[in-house]
Amino acid sequence: MDYPFTGIEPMRCPPEYARLQDEEPVVRVHLATGEDTWLITRYDDIRALLADPRFRVWIPGTPVTSDGGLLFGMNGPAHARLRRIAAKALTPRRVEQLRPRVEALAEELVAKLIAQGPPADVLDGYAIPFALSVLNELLGVPPSARDDLRAWADGMLAVFTAPSYEDMADAARNLGGYLAELVETKRHAPGEDLLTGLLQARDENGDALSPEEVTQLAFAILLGGYVPPANALAQIVLRLAAEPELPRDPASMPALIEELLRQDQGSAADQGRVAIEDADVGGVPIRAGEFVLAPLRAGNHDARRFPEPAAVDPARSQGHLTFGHGPHHCLGAALARLQLQTGVTALLAAAPRLRLAVPFPELVWRRMFLTLQGPVAVPIDW
Repeated sequence: MDYPFTGIEPMRCPPEYARLQDEEPVVRVHLATGEDTWLITRYDDIRALLADPRFRVWIPGTPVTSDGGLLFGMNGPAHARLRRIAAKALTPRRVEQLRPRVEALAEELVAKLIAQGPPADVLDGYAIPFALSVLNELLGVPPSARDDLRAWADGMLAVFTAPSYEDMADAARNLGGYLAELVETKRHAPGEDLLTGLLQARDENGDALSPEEVTQLAFAILLGGYVPPANALAQIVLRLAAEPELPRDPASMPALIEELLRQDQGSAADQGRVAIEDADVGGVPIRAGEFVLAPLRAGNHDARRFPEPAAVDPARSQGHLTFGHGPHHCLGAALARLQLQTGVTALLAAAPRLRLAVPFPELVWRRMFLTLQGPVAVPIDW
């Protein structure tokens, strides 16, 4: 069986997942990146895999290498140490301190979007600059460097633009070099930003991060805090614009956003793991060295955990897998929730009757990584 599946309807879970959950919850598939892997689709199996120390992170299309690199590609004690110290800096208190500034940024960007007049593209005109603005505030990037930072991030990720491989490599080098310089600046001139917090953080043993490790974390935070939140915000607004019966009052937003995070993503990428010893998943033996792929979207649509998973039900108890689970649960989940709740609420306050400016079938979608999709544009009217 080839994976990812073809002919998938945007913002709808592939029906093949439900069939596999009933008939073959652990099945061999061949990836477009060339590897053969086990594909697991049930919620309980995915959750168990993500917390199982007998498996380490593997990114499809890349070789299995020793620990190192960015946070989401690390494993074991080295990964645990970085997360433990980083968590001392990225605390709920620090995230909450950002709320007034995040709300102000959302209102400023919404005002610009509305001033352009309809139709307006929510993705390019609001979601992308909002995600980057929050990152700039979080990392303490000075205004003079923000245009360059966006150009490098776009060029490296090749998601919102389409550069060559050489351009992507150049952008990555430029971005890494700039972040290293910014970290060095924060060492000598501390501020109230996250980079300063990471440089000053200590665990219970007094262990601290080196400037190089802080730079790596800044790189990972930039990657994880740019494209996924921007796509998530655009898709939540798209869902609201396409389905006017959904609630739009501020009090309903936190629960509705959690349900749409479960439903649509989009921003929940497939999670790859490789067995470092013999194990089993869902009763199927997995040998050391074999790959396992866990599509979080499948777990989020497992009827065993979420009855009638295609229905939007904000009253469901939380427990979706969009932010992952286990040692690699998204370190910035609280910040992402703040961004989404603030971003959606500000837009609805300014345009309570927002609607799609084009028929839904006319929207164009891009594929990113294996199954991660996002709209090229989300044009709205009001």
